[in-house]
Amino acid sequence: MNNQTTEQLLDAIRREAAQLDIKTQPEPQPLPAEESPSQMSFEQRLRLPSKPAYHYREFLQFDDEAFVRNAFLCILQREPDPAGLQSYINKLNDGVEKQGILAELSGSEEAKRYGVRIRGLKGYRMIARLRRIRTLRPIAQRLLGLYRRICELPNTEEMNQYRANILQQLSWMSRQLQASERLTELSRQQVEQLKQQTGKQGEDNALLREENQTLSKQLANLSHKIAYQHQALATRPSIPAEPNSAKAPAVAPAIDDSDVSAFYVAFEDACRGTREEIREKMSKWLSYLTAANTSCNRVLDIGCGRGEWLQLLGENGYAATGLDINPVMVNSCTEQGLTASLDDALAWLQRQPDASLAAITAFHVIEHVPFELLLRWTTEARRVLQPGGVLIMETPNPENILVGSHTFYHDPTHRNPITPTLLEFLAEYCGYADSELVRLHPYPEEAKVSGNDPLTERVNGHLCGPQDIALVARVPEAEAAE
Repeated sequence: MNNQTTEQLLDAIRREAAQLDIKTQPEPQPLPAEESPSQMSFEQRLRLPSKPAYHYREFLQFDDEAFVRNAFLCILQREPDPAGLQSYINKLNDGVEKQGILAELSGSEEAKRYGVRIRGLKGYRMIARLRRIRTLRPIAQRLLGLYRRICELPNTEEMNQYRANILQQLSWMSRQLQASERLTELSRQQVEQLKQQTGKQGEDNALLREENQTLSKQLANLSHKIAYQHQALATRPSIPAEPNSAKAPAVAPAIDDSDVSAFYVAFEDACRGTREEIREKMSKWLSYLTAANTSCNRVLDIGCGRGEWLQLLGENGYAATGLDINPVMVNSCTEQGLTASLDDALAWLQRQPDASLAAITAFHVIEHVPFELLLRWTTEARRVLQPGGVLIMETPNPENILVGSHTFYHDPTHRNPITPTLLEFLAEYCGYADSELVRLHPYPEEAKVSGNDPLTERVNGHLCGPQDIALVARVPEAEAAE
């Protein structure tokens, strides 16, 4: 038999062996000690047989350098270079899972040239994509732990369905992330094209800021949606200690993407303004807190939202606590290191001792609740505020006809406008002193009807006047001496 015939026979045997199931593969054989890798053929250097597809578990029998070499040889068809070998060994020593390294190598551009498939890594690949965004890395790490536990469970019908449900959620996150990455690249290309088309630096900067703001809002919406999906996954029934038990958990229904909590966060991001704009608007209220003559610096913010006001309070030396009933909002605050709780405001106030707070604020919250609850909030706030303490409640101003008849109803969770007269009487009835109404945010001058006659001024006052109004109510300082 000549050499050519021998090689053809060996090739046929290799192709046939590649079709066998993993369980029928022979145990890996060590490299002969007397031969160095450089003196061997490619097939001889492989500890795993060469084939077009593997399952990731085939690689788990190797550790450290042996694992990295086999991964490179099987997936990239070559020995690892010294720098790459050391880099992946360091990752293993730092706790990176072997499945994660296999997912990274098999997803590289170099691996695509050879088309070698590694089965069983779908979940790991999707989690790896989430890790690319810094703010999503903690979520990806928790999902990895959950996915690892699920993969270790037996292949019962219930567990297979549970795995499929988890992978469905991960797949949704992965698609959203890919869309975000494409959007980022498209935005970058558009900005570059705009910069090339115009020679005016001022216009370039304005266009760049506009594109960046749009992209930031869209990425923020995506982050909130993914955070909400993760929270929903975390609240699923826990995996039983005995998976083979007849009491296996029922599969939770797929999450509805139109859920009000996730929708409301996206709505605020799109319509309320950027964090910087909100911080600038709220900074004026710091002077009202400074004027409060109290012996403590504790401040409660009801409906803390994304946390812009909590952040300002902390930067100015106040011990601020935020409350919200939207879990996505609370999660956003805690991730920034702010103190926020998913709690009912009335219940929280009722747990506080008398005269224990310097200030209580509620920005664009009271129009969301029934009047009976607003009355109880105002009464409890009066009890827990120290003498000299201040209550600030801002709401849309129905004196502005456009607000009262139109823009107020942009928010689907608004109940009804609250008039300035009601706010003043509410403060007086509950025992506050020195109450004042602060009218805010009129329409810009260019929105007004032109003309200086009394009728035109009156029309402009009703249509283009302040869009918001705030009640500032104080606890009498004389109570300190009683």
